[in-house]
Amino acid sequence: MIIAVLAMLLAPAQPAPVRDYVPDTGWHDDEWARSFYERWFGRQLSAMREPPLATPADLAGMRQRFRLLVLPTFKPAFAYQVDEYTDGTANLRVVRLDGRGGYSPGKVSSDVRRSLRPEELQAFHTAAQAADLGSQAREEPSPSPKPNPDGSQEIRFCVDGTTYVFEQLDQTARQFVMRMCNIDESGLAGLVDAVFALQPPPSDWE
Repeated sequence: MIIAVLAMLLAPAQPAPVRDYVPDTGWHDDEWARSFYERWFGRQLSAMREPPLATPADLAGMRQRFRLLVLPTFKPAFAYQVDEYTDGTANLRVVRLDGRGGYSPGKVSSDVRRSLRPEELQAFHTAAQAADLGSQAREEPSPSPKPNPDGSQEIRFCVDGTTYVFEQLDQTARQFVMRMCNIDESGLAGLVDAVFALQPPPSDWE
């Protein structure tokens, strides 16, 4: 992911989207992260014509809204959004761009929308409850040195990979969790699997 970050920093400066896609606080470095991630995630979501999920007003009368944004560095970004209505029904949107998730977003290349069956919605609820986004750290912890048998220590960094952004909004709270390259928490990994089961991701996404 270092490659993608450097590319973002070296790219020609562009204004961040006006829409508030990223929380202002709760980061390791609020001043830096807020503007950087708003530019990165916001550009991709804006190109997808996805709304911010920031305040109760963004619910638009729904019970809750969930989104998983998937950003492969060199391949197109895509997102899954589950909108659940007060009558218990829910709709799924799966949208993909034709750019690259770590660079320029490009334009919408596919946009699939359909209603979820009750059993699909229940499976999603089960996975979301197990993931418990409200209990997860916003960002993964910084890597810690690991001892080697010879007494030396090493720190492993993710050079390149896929970034996952989890969002959930209801009348009581906004959850925003991101992971780069690896998802170590079983609950988050299970939630990704459950969401992908609703509509298989593109075969070339990895």
